[in-house]
Amino acid sequence: MIEKVWNKDRIFDQLQMRAIERRRPLSCTLELTYRCNFKCRMCYVRMSDAQAAPYGRMKTVEEWLGMAKELYDAGVLNLTLTGGECTLYPGFEQLYEELSRMGFRITVMSNAGAYSDSIREVFRRYPPNSVGITLYGGSNETYEAVTGDPKGYDKVVENIRFFQSIRVPIGLNFTMIRQNAMDYPKIGRLCQELGLSYTLITDITGHRHDVSLSEAMECRLTPAERACVACHPPEEVSIALENARELEKELANFRIPAVKDGERTPEQQYCIGAHTGCAIYWNGDMQTCISLNGWHNKKPFETGFEEAWTQLKAEQEETFHRPTACQECEMSGDCIHNCAGRRFEGKGSPHEPDPYTCQYTYLLRLYRSRQKVTDSPSSPECV
Repeated sequence: MIEKVWNKDRIFDQLQMRAIERRRPLSCTLELTYRCNFKCRMCYVRMSDAQAAPYGRMKTVEEWLGMAKELYDAGVLNLTLTGGECTLYPGFEQLYEELSRMGFRITVMSNAGAYSDSIREVFRRYPPNSVGITLYGGSNETYEAVTGDPKGYDKVVENIRFFQSIRVPIGLNFTMIRQNAMDYPKIGRLCQELGLSYTLITDITGHRHDVSLSEAMECRLTPAERACVACHPPEEVSIALENARELEKELANFRIPAVKDGERTPEQQYCIGAHTGCAIYWNGDMQTCISLNGWHNKKPFETGFEEAWTQLKAEQEETFHRPTACQECEMSGDCIHNCAGRRFEGKGSPHEPDPYTCQYTYLLRLYRSRQKVTDSPSSPECV
């Protein structure tokens, strides 16, 4: 199911509609590395070299460029570079320059806290199409508590201004956990000062390889805290967290509400990325998106990209089949992040509802009605 208002006069929308019709790849995420300059308490991917060794090895610049040629030949236009911190990938400058010269529209996903002079120079010479930067607080003190870097905030703001100086479009995300929730008003003021909008991210998942490598489950907000924060402006975050204590009690007798008269919502729920996108991880594995890493991964460096893409498409219906419980759930229309990837992250299978998401959806709907809130929170669009 694709829910999007298409603008047929917009070239990218035209390309995306054509890619969907032809079941061809248009976008690909390259997760270059698990390494990172920050040590975020809730990170789902960061590892040391020793911790990563059982899961494979990072691909060389030459290997990535060979894969990029296959992507180009397959019709891929958009590349998203991510990590870890993608700019810490060995040989990043060479790889980034070559990918730029090939003509890809490149988005860089980054924490913006570790740019060397050579990284800045390659961005000046070949500005990315856009950058996505994650914020972890509104002060150096909070950055130290969350990321371990006592100067992290200053570095990030400096690099945001760097991108502004070379006129690169910037998207900001504020990842909220318990350790930085009270910085919410500071994030609002910072973004207002920078003249940039931001997206609030409260959906935190565990480490994809080993939950013991992350404190995500201890750091993330409860479903009640997430619901209350979503319904209040930044300056009322303390009120939201206080109200969450009472809202939490509503889960005592919670059961997933069934639709009336045996009605069902549509069985398929494809995001746009499921039709036209894929992700290749640092060890060479491939899936439809970052969140599905580990679910029947494909091996494009072994089979070739086209064969791996064909395999993904052949399994798409099975992978994105919605659980019966979701089809029969009365909250289905309000569940804003009930995708196959999120279910896999939460339960280890895309075919089981994630209880954390179910509880959040239930409490969000309840609290919105009590607060008379009309706007719903949104998740970043998968393209």
